[in-house]
Amino acid sequence: MAVKRALLYLLIIVILLGMMLAVALYIPSALPARSDFSALYNTTLALVNGVPIYDLDAVQAVAMRASNVPPDKFFLARFPYPPWYALSVFYLGYLPAQNAATLWFELNLVMLFTSVWLLTDGWDGRARLVAFPLGLFFLPVLGALSVGQYDFPALLGASLLIYSLRRENTALTVFGMVLLTFKPHIGALILLAALGWLIGRQDGFGWRTLRGALIVCALLCLLGFLADSKWLLSYPAMLLNYQGEGNVASCSECASLPVFLSRWLLDGSLASAARIALGILLALIGIFIWSRNRLTKSPESVLTFGLLATLQVSPYLYNYDFLLLLIPFAVLAAGKMFFQRAVVILSYAIPTAALLILGRDGNVFLILAAMALLWGIVGRSQKFCVGCAL
Repeated sequence: MAVKRALLYLLIIVILLGMMLAVALYIPSALPARSDFSALYNTTLALVNGVPIYDLDAVQAVAMRASNVPPDKFFLARFPYPPWYALSVFYLGYLPAQNAATLWFELNLVMLFTSVWLLTDGWDGRARLVAFPLGLFFLPVLGALSVGQYDFPALLGASLLIYSLRRENTALTVFGMVLLTFKPHIGALILLAALGWLIGRQDGFGWRTLRGALIVCALLCLLGFLADSKWLLSYPAMLLNYQGEGNVASCSECASLPVFLSRWLLDGSLASAARIALGILLALIGIFIWSRNRLTKSPESVLTFGLLATLQVSPYLYNYDFLLLLIPFAVLAAGKMFFQRAVVILSYAIPTAALLILGRDGNVFLILAAMALLWGIVGRSQKFCVGCAL
């Protein structure tokens, strides 16, 4: 029976992939192929042409030939992610840019809806059905979809971890960890939270999963040499140079608490934001230690705390990165206390209204929503907290 079920799932996946490819190839779309997605596309283009993906001059030469854009007007957006991310979607490089953008959009939709399906496991059918459109129409999600951003593997990875840790499934847990490495500055704290949870268990499942994670980590590092034979040196070097690019150094469009406080209280620089981020991190560590006895009783609380800590601490966040709020939305909405569901409703509705009315000026409400959800996660782990009796 298990074999038949596995074959059925495989058949469904093959049919779905075939349909997605047909849509990408034969149905015209107006998706912006030269938006954020271009960094991934040009990297996969380099891959299929045998060019090291962190050799920026060589990548630019390949990308310019494919784009037919004059050299003085061509801009190469860098791909600041590990090589196995590009290797996982190398096939995009075989498609024209517009078709590849459509296929990437479809893949992001699949990752989004799979995440919602995992997060709502155990919900009643009606609530679960409503969660899918609510997830899709959350404005950071729409923004990430429209420009072809790279957060969806991290969203899927965190959702998969919550699902698999509940069921003590080693393979799915390791796979979720791998997906979190695709966007390290978003997934690192969540991954550390998962590793801490597994170490704290001190049982067979925990040690078995940690061994599997170490083996897969070594395999990923070896696979990285397929993308760039010098990636262990060229990738860090590219990241260091990437920090000097204008929009990165100024963080002009960042939507994070440290950058907001740096602009409001200090000189607005990213260096000041980094110092503020360190202070926030220390405060969050204190909060975690204070509430750890009850917070660590469930894996979803630990992982969600790590996720929300990321959205408080990381200076380099854009508003689309807040699509990760879908996870604390689901974790708190599954609770039975009124205050938890009220926090979810307000944290969804207020930023949505603010972004629609104020545009980028409404980003601060995403930060406030993350703070409110953090309070909700910590509050639900305490016997006595404001609102917990409601």
